Amino acid sequence: MMALNFENHLPLGALDIVTTGQTSVWGCLTFTVEARNVKFIDAVDPKNPPDPKNVNAWCYIRSGSPQERAATLENYLGPVINVQRGQPLKTVWINKLPSMGAAKAGEARPLAMPPINPADMEIGNSIPQFKSMNYALGVVTHLHGGKVLPTSDGWPLHPASYEGNPFHMPSHRTYFYPNDQRATMLWFHDHSMDNTAQQVHAGLAGLYFIRDQSDAEIFHLIGGEAQEIPLVIQDRCFASKGPDGLEVDSTRIDYKKGVPLLKTLDRTARPEFLGDTIFVNGRPWPHVHADRKIYRLRVLNGSNARTYALTLADPTGTDNGKVWYGDRLTAIGNEAGLLGKSVSLQDKQYLLLAPGERLDLLVDFTGVKPEVNALILVNLALAGYKPGAPDDEPIFQFDGNSVMPPDSNKALAAIGAANQPNPDPYLPLANLLQFRFAAAGHVHGGGGHSEPSALDVCTLDKILRRHADDESFHWVPGASPELAPSPANAPIAHNRFVVLMNDTRKLAQNGENSPYTGDTPWRDTQIWELRPATAPSGDPTVFPVPFDAKLNDPTLQGAPAPAVPYQVARAFFFEPEEPMPPHAATHKDQLWGLATQNSNPAGFPPIYRYPHLYRINPAQGRQVIQPVEGTYERWYVANIGNDPTNLAGGAPDMHPFHLHLVSFVVTRRWALNSANQFVETTGNRPLDFDKVARHDTVRIQSNELVELLVHFPKGYTGHYPYHCHLVEHEDMGMMLHFDVQARQGA
Repeated sequence: MMALNFENHLPLGALDIVTTGQTSVWGCLTFTVEARNVKFIDAVDPKNPPDPKNVNAWCYIRSGSPQERAATLENYLGPVINVQRGQPLKTVWINKLPSMGAAKAGEARPLAMPPINPADMEIGNSIPQFKSMNYALGVVTHLHGGKVLPTSDGWPLHPASYEGNPFHMPSHRTYFYPNDQRATMLWFHDHSMDNTAQQVHAGLAGLYFIRDQSDAEIFHLIGGEAQEIPLVIQDRCFASKGPDGLEVDSTRIDYKKGVPLLKTLDRTARPEFLGDTIFVNGRPWPHVHADRKIYRLRVLNGSNARTYALTLADPTGTDNGKVWYGDRLTAIGNEAGLLGKSVSLQDKQYLLLAPGERLDLLVDFTGVKPEVNALILVNLALAGYKPGAPDDEPIFQFDGNSVMPPDSNKALAAIGAANQPNPDPYLPLANLLQFRFAAAGHVHGGGGHSEPSALDVCTLDKILRRHADDESFHWVPGASPELAPSPANAPIAHNRFVVLMNDTRKLAQNGENSPYTGDTPWRDTQIWELRPATAPSGDPTVFPVPFDAKLNDPTLQGAPAPAVPYQVARAFFFEPEEPMPPHAATHKDQLWGLATQNSNPAGFPPIYRYPHLYRINPAQGRQVIQPVEGTYERWYVANIGNDPTNLAGGAPDMHPFHLHLVSFVVTRRWALNSANQFVETTGNRPLDFDKVARHDTVRIQSNELVELLVHFPKGYTGHYPYHCHLVEHEDMGMMLHFDVQARQGA
């Protein structure tokens, strides 16, 4: 039986951690985006020592940092930035990446390909899902979860292009982060149009903490700020050296290796990246030394597409056979800040974490028996994994078919528990990080030798309650506590209906068109904004959904109803017409827009433009969601398949739904049953934190519909994207935008 030795150290000291000043003036940080040589493991192969010329990652480098001067970086992750709430920060992002040659004579040069064995954009000639994707022209930094003006949000069509580009695009962008939001852990990553997946996978990600008095109070409670540990979880594939593909090259990572679609050129294969090696803070399967104290874990799922079901375990069962230690975990916050009340797990519970989501956890090691030498952070979202055919592993769909229950033999085998058969294929994906309880003097964070106290939940909840309110939502305590709109802004201005659509009927395999959107051909993943149908019953453009979203009356909440007819109001990010006069409607895939199509026969265009952003056109019935600053809206978001007569007959992918700018509360949920009806399930999964947590990203499981209460903050107008955060889906067109309007008379 194989074993994971957790040989690498969790590289906390290798991260560039910077804290900005606490004055009222603008602080300023400058970053460059560079191709660099980095270490992926602690050990150095004497036969293959690091070579600074062997670039193997793209990195955010802070000007003035030790990383700026290092020949080889210890880590590919970007800086960890700490700012004080209310203290603004100016950031400058400079692109130092080169371009590469034009694919054909007379065409525009795209940005260089990242050094990760990337997907060739020419693959779009063979695979419909990629046919309409743009070449990369630069990098775009998005502060995920940040409440910022649209000019600083990282608009995908405004890259920092390469130096000397012929498109009149700058090679740097300046963003202003006001930091006027709740204390939380944000992250920044690349958001380039159609190239987010590869450029984030190449290394472009970092952490951003907004701090306030709540942090000081929590650190005082648990024993000090040195007991906070950021954890960035990502899956990767090491490259293979030999022709047999078995020998691992730990100096390079391979994007194509984890995307079966690119290996098979098969439009029916899974197009998302799932890696076979789990990295935490840029190291595969690391360990961290810990004392029997309380630690604050700030956890980010920075993976492209993999969802994790996280809990703690001791596979050896040293304490009288006890394996599961979920009861050591207490959730105190998520991506939009602290909860109003802590949630303690039971021993056999787990926390789901989809791409883009974050968790703020306290882990209490004070009650772990002295004979237990280590606990492991494990992942149980492996029920669909097939040891004999790893490329067939599906994307997470829902708990029932994607998570191994902790008390099952399959879960025990996957983590390598004693006396369980054949765990080997699962171990690399089920084991993430080892906490080693070290002897005195070898303790993460240092400290004395006095016996630490267990977590004081009563005091903790008082801290959380003090910091539970903001301009958008306030905490309503009681037997069933929840977040409610701030009274001054309580009226709901609009109801919206958005559908995350999967091709469960496999129409894309046959190249069939979509009557609902006019797509040519049908695409594997889509995102639709729905409107009440005006076409007669039986019209092929009508898509019935068994839910009435009350789109014409925001004073009413949506509710299940038999086969309500809708039509697609919008399904495209770009305008579905040719970019040049006479702007005729295009009959190709309306997500089209390759950079090369804007080249002229003489060579490079004088000014490069992406296709037109989708615009309102009342004459053609086309709308764009236009919320008003300072108002609330109900968004109903459904994750369903494309067979309206049998929606529950398919199993769509789970989609993490991310709205830029805003925070929102999940107020209700429904799930499809076999009779094609939505049945309310609100609160059935308590660790999803319905009604009690703000989100900027929410998992919407297969055949699920959620009601979101969304607040659009005052002072922020303009256009912002919203999209699926499985980044391959985002790149393939699962992204739209909303345009926030100024309040009249404001």
